[in-house]
Amino acid sequence: MKSTQLLLISLTSYLITLRHGALAQDSYLQLATEFITTYPSPYGSTAFNSIAFGAQRYAMACLYYATYAQTNTYISEDSDIMDGWYSADNWISEEGVCEWEGVQCNDNNFVIEVDLSGNNLGGTFPNEFSVIGSSLEYLDLSNNPTASFMSGMFWMGQMTQLLHLDIHNTNFDHSGIPPYFANLVNLQYFDMSETYIWYSFGWDVFSNMTSLEWLNIADNYYEGEFPTEIANLPNLKNLYIHDSYFSGSFDFLDTMTPEMIEIWADQNYWEPGPIPSALFQFSNLKGLSLTGCQLTGTIPTEFGLLDKLERVWLFNNTLSATIPTEIGDMDNLKLFQMEDNMLTDSMPASVCDNFDTEDHPLKALASDCESEVDCPCCNCCASECDCNGDGCYQDGEDEELPPSTGGGFGCFSGVNTVNVAGKGMVPIRDLKIGDDVQVGSNNEYSRVYSFGHYNKDMIGEYLKFYSTALDRPLEISKDHMIFVENRGIVPASTVTIGEKLVLATNNDEQQQQSNNAATAKVTRIDEVYSKGAFAPFTESGTISVNGVISSNYITMQDDLDALTIAGGIQLASMHWIAHSFQIPHRLACKWNFEHFCAKETYSESGISKWVYGPYLASKWFLNQHVTVLSVFSLPVILVAFLCNIINVVTTNYGFAVMVGFLGFIIFSRKTSKKL
Repeated sequence: MKSTQLLLISLTSYLITLRHGALAQDSYLQLATEFITTYPSPYGSTAFNSIAFGAQRYAMACLYYATYAQTNTYISEDSDIMDGWYSADNWISEEGVCEWEGVQCNDNNFVIEVDLSGNNLGGTFPNEFSVIGSSLEYLDLSNNPTASFMSGMFWMGQMTQLLHLDIHNTNFDHSGIPPYFANLVNLQYFDMSETYIWYSFGWDVFSNMTSLEWLNIADNYYEGEFPTEIANLPNLKNLYIHDSYFSGSFDFLDTMTPEMIEIWADQNYWEPGPIPSALFQFSNLKGLSLTGCQLTGTIPTEFGLLDKLERVWLFNNTLSATIPTEIGDMDNLKLFQMEDNMLTDSMPASVCDNFDTEDHPLKALASDCESEVDCPCCNCCASECDCNGDGCYQDGEDEELPPSTGGGFGCFSGVNTVNVAGKGMVPIRDLKIGDDVQVGSNNEYSRVYSFGHYNKDMIGEYLKFYSTALDRPLEISKDHMIFVENRGIVPASTVTIGEKLVLATNNDEQQQQSNNAATAKVTRIDEVYSKGAFAPFTESGTISVNGVISSNYITMQDDLDALTIAGGIQLASMHWIAHSFQIPHRLACKWNFEHFCAKETYSESGISKWVYGPYLASKWFLNQHVTVLSVFSLPVILVAFLCNIINVVTTNYGFAVMVGFLGFIIFSRKTSKKL
């Protein structure tokens, strides 16, 4: 029966492909046909299931050829997409599709799982993939520049058995919610965030997804009120709708299932009003994020009823008055972030007494700081504070919570943006290894080969630089190095109001008409706490973040931009030393990007395992006695020079040939003398 279904679906898919003109791209169809002719499926013992497995093999081959090193509307031939997939073990080989990387099959050799996330898929996703829709249960295409346009999404409507679908951070483009989603009646997990599925109509397709438990539609452009079709889903437990341009009220919470576990609705255009009372019906709620939601009034005492709540983000609203003492009775609360409101009273003793204790999980706490001149303390239990109205933050020693970046590894917060080739301006939290990102002026781009730090959940301490020349303020940790006019690359902590940050530009003529680099005069500097910690490493060693050119690296000596020994002697810039010692890592990526970089791993706190060891070693070295530091600094500089020589020899073929030729001459002369 299943073989017949696959055959019928295959024929139907082919006819619809003809109907929508996909044969204009006949290259991948021809290649797929040639492949299955040369290497037929090893599965199947009868005529019917041989045809079915042949159709399945054809569909998978179409997927490969249509997305391997193929451009689309959003990417060009200059992009790294033309390098092809990062990993494609056994694809397009004589092996059965069940042996292809990222593919899993059931006992009958029908494909039930395809996971190609972050694999540099390009082109346009083929409708022929619909052939395997009657068996596929798990599909992850996230973090790829592959596209799918309007009627080209027909294949998705055939995925009737899917339980898990993740297409976030792709170029799937559709005006309104695609009607094909209506057939995804078995979905339990669905992530369509950060796509080009936009405008607020077609929500009725969600009415059929009665099994849906986890839904993320964030970071897209919708209009109007939140759809009741989603609010009424009977089994929904996790909902993420932040940065989605929704408007209206929070009334949709009234109809949601009381089994909700997590809700993130930040940064939309909700009507000003109090914290919704409907939240307190969710007795299983563990995570709540309503930042920048125009919330007014006081914090209800009913929060104490949510005894399973672990993390709360309510910063950047206009909440006022006192924090209820009931917050201190929440036995599972790990993070409570309330800064940038209008809170005036001190943090209740019931909360402070439970902060960072052995028998209580509360390890991260933030609130407003009183702005009066005689301010006795910050509202988050700190014994000392500099009351400047910016709020205060405390971070405990809980291993379950990522540590603050303050005083630690240098990063950018998740609210910053970067300019990615083929994608435009994207949040830095969406930057991926392999992306080409702007690193300087005149459209200079460089590939991201690593993240020194990558943690989307960390709450970090950052400096926030304001300037009228910036579209948005820059949030950067104090130890991170940044380009400043007339001073070069310096730690962010040393920048003062009135200094000028160096900007990346996209206009060659603008640069030619001026002898000076484009700059942004700093008008204000705040200390803030923000979500996310990201430290991208590019091949150039620099990166443009929010338009400001920054180093990839940090200073290892507080407030110093150069390695400094006894007597204040500066040996070499911190940026040059760090970039030099990253040469082995960069070369490994050049030689085998797929193995050394595409699948980078991180520590529990999000620090790259390539970086963490050298980072700790450097900190240990710089904490030694001044005599030891002075004696061993010169060998460190020599090793850095050696790394640069190796880099030149291995990456500059002409230079390598010259060195080899000179070596051959010297060797020949020595040999001739001996003879």
